[in-house]
Amino acid sequence: MIKVRIREIPVLDKLQYHYCLLSSVLPVIKKIHQEQCSEVELERKLRRTEIDLFRAKVNADEQMCCNFCRIPIVDYHRHCPNCSYDLCLRCCQDLRGASSVGVEDIGNETGERTPDKETSMGQVSKLKLNFLDKFSGWKANSDGSIPCPPKEYGGCGHHSLNLNRIFKMNWVAKLVKNVEEMVSGCKVYDVESSEKTELNDPRLCQFADREGSDDNLLYCPSSHDIKAEGIADFRNHWSKGEPVIVKEVFDSSSISSWDPMAIWRGIQETADEKIKDETRMVKAIDCLDWSEVDIELDQFIKGYTEGRTHENGPPEMLKLKDWPSPGASEEFLMFQRPEFISKLPLLEYIHSRLGLLNVAAKLPHYSLQNDAGPKIYLSYGTYEELDRGNSVTNLHFKMRDMVYLLVHTCEVKVNGQRTKKDILKSNGESEVNESLRDYETRSDEKRLPDLSIDGPDMDDESESTSDVHEDQETETTMIAEKSADFEQLNGDSRDVIGNPKAGACWDVFRRQDVPKLTEYLQKHWRDFRKPESAVMRPLYDEVVYLNEHHKRKLRQEFGVVPWSFEQNLGQAVFLPAGCPFQVRNLQSNVQLGLDFLFPESVGEAVRLAEDIRCLPNDHDGKLQILEVGKISLYAASSAIKEVQKLVLDPKLGAELGFEDPNLTSAVSENLEVVKRSQITCA
Repeated sequence: MIKVRIREIPVLDKLQYHYCLLSSVLPVIKKIHQEQCSEVELERKLRRTEIDLFRAKVNADEQMCCNFCRIPIVDYHRHCPNCSYDLCLRCCQDLRGASSVGVEDIGNETGERTPDKETSMGQVSKLKLNFLDKFSGWKANSDGSIPCPPKEYGGCGHHSLNLNRIFKMNWVAKLVKNVEEMVSGCKVYDVESSEKTELNDPRLCQFADREGSDDNLLYCPSSHDIKAEGIADFRNHWSKGEPVIVKEVFDSSSISSWDPMAIWRGIQETADEKIKDETRMVKAIDCLDWSEVDIELDQFIKGYTEGRTHENGPPEMLKLKDWPSPGASEEFLMFQRPEFISKLPLLEYIHSRLGLLNVAAKLPHYSLQNDAGPKIYLSYGTYEELDRGNSVTNLHFKMRDMVYLLVHTCEVKVNGQRTKKDILKSNGESEVNESLRDYETRSDEKRLPDLSIDGPDMDDESESTSDVHEDQETETTMIAEKSADFEQLNGDSRDVIGNPKAGACWDVFRRQDVPKLTEYLQKHWRDFRKPESAVMRPLYDEVVYLNEHHKRKLRQEFGVVPWSFEQNLGQAVFLPAGCPFQVRNLQSNVQLGLDFLFPESVGEAVRLAEDIRCLPNDHDGKLQILEVGKISLYAASSAIKEVQKLVLDPKLGAELGFEDPNLTSAVSENLEVVKRSQITCA
């Protein structure tokens, strides 16, 4: 079904997408090539002769990692022939920097520009301390060669590290040449020009009120809008690093098929006997203390609908861990829920293996890579915010783009808890509207007063009583207007008729707010009941959730405001790589998740990869790193091959529009460029 959807995309659109992909990966592969040129020139000087680098034997299902930073090696690296110690080129640069031995002149001698100094020096300054403090007895030689580290550092200390490779000799150099020719030499026929979305567009919803900012609105099309109008508007907002919320992905007829019990039965029908036995006992995360607990699957499902409590009384909020497995999830979705394939927006562009614009999908199918999904997530939840133990996803970000589709919800009332209806009845609509965080779009309107459930800040105590009463009167009027506007902007309050809309509450921060957000978390680490070491890298450690009180303080102290919105049943939330986010589950719910990497996010993924490389080697973040360098190489090779097929195949002449003089001219001009691009397999 996905391949059919891809075949239906016009050929000229496909050419445009491949050009965009090539443009996005070109800086990455050029940087890889520049680093390789510097090391090759140094190796020639050391050997004083022409060199033929030894090719390391790495099986398709294996991953070679640097022994120092524990990051996967892309291609060229230094290797000890005696003890098999491997060192990536970035660590070679950092070790020379820490040893006051530079090779900056080598790039100039070869006619290549050295890597970006600002980026590389920023990383050197972080890693230099590691070399000097932990590996004080290991230094690069004055001629730039690097000895194998001493035994106490994991090496043998006897031999110099030789320059080795993984791919064919000069494959990267040829690839860079071909991509540069195609990107600079081809004229792109703009098949999807997108005008700027007007502020009064009903597909724009306001979920933040940053002062002096033009990005308070989020693009919220329906699934029908995406199918009818294409991907141009989506990519326009995506390129700005903004989340996108797609509404009305499926109708009410699909709800029962996503009940956890129905999912379990479906997986049993598609799984072998061994998996059936293993799934009876599963692991879950208890949100009270984030401990891992064992629970029978049928008991978890019972708690999903009826609720569970701890022995001492508070509700027990659980989230299933690694069930169903990625393989079982994919088989279940393909064989038991084909509507997932037919209805998920943009799947022909984002699928983990076939997605046309998914850069990460270009890796060979046999490559060892982190599983991108689709995955199924099952969690408990409650509308009323608890003092502790809320069912949340703590504040963090990811290297990949993501989409989460809410397919099932179940409101549970446990141990005297108030449901959403109870809260509405007792407190009116103020708390609901606060959680919705939707603000008036009229520019001349006074900003809403704070209506959060945590009460006023201490800084507000100086406010006079008359001001409080005046604000309360204004508040009452504006709540009604705000609620009406939310209905107008977002359509029916139920995306799926007959079911309460809100399954999860999201807070998403902008990429540019990461430094201030990190500073705030490090400044107030005592407030989160965590040791100081746990919030040194808060967005990587995923240990903090910002409640309403802290979101107010964050705004007051640093001017940082997230996009805040509730995810309705049947809505898909698309999140760009590098955007910090947190989620609180308002009901027990089932989410479908899929990771991907659009061309617009490649630069952000590269930046995050450099940060993760500098984390301690035992940090969990290093296990989740995306091999952006290797992905970019394979994506470039794949894209040029596809362009060759599309342009050179005579059978596609009619579809390309050769009868159109304008298209004929564009294609003929690009034809010679494509013919010159000869791709060699890795």
